[in-house]
Amino acid sequence: MKSSSANIIRVLIADDHPVVREGLSAILRSEKDIKIVAEAADGEEACKLYDRHSPDVVILDLRMPKKDGLQVVTELMSSRRPKPRIIVMTIYETEEDVRRALRAGAKSFLVKGALSEQILETVRKVAEGEASVSPKIASKLTDSLARPEL
Repeated sequence: MKSSSANIIRVLIADDHPVVREGLSAILRSEKDIKIVAEAADGEEACKLYDRHSPDVVILDLRMPKKDGLQVVTELMSSRRPKPRIIVMTIYETEEDVRRALRAGAKSFLVKGALSEQILETVRKVAEGEASVSPKIASKLTDSLARPEL
């Protein structure tokens, strides 16, 4: 991939755990086509930094102080133009969490145990406007569709 500024993917990371932000930053900074523009420690800060930096992709923890990830997705999707491209990344992967995040407008749902290659692939796909879920998450969604009472 070329490294002109026109095709650099600008990313905001929002997670209340410093070690997670540092780990994601290390993975993403190793790539020439990805630039971290900001890091937030809570949901309120994530919204403010989104407005300040207009990133191409937001990687967002589902459970954070001040505003949780779902509140952030809902707020950003309802009032920002163009619509943000959000990857929800969490240790929780219940059917309900996945459905709520995707229904609110997230483009992807990643589990914090994801491999570096999967994270990078997801960031690139979401930056292009594609939805992206892991096979495990897709299987959960498929199973939940077979049981519409949930």
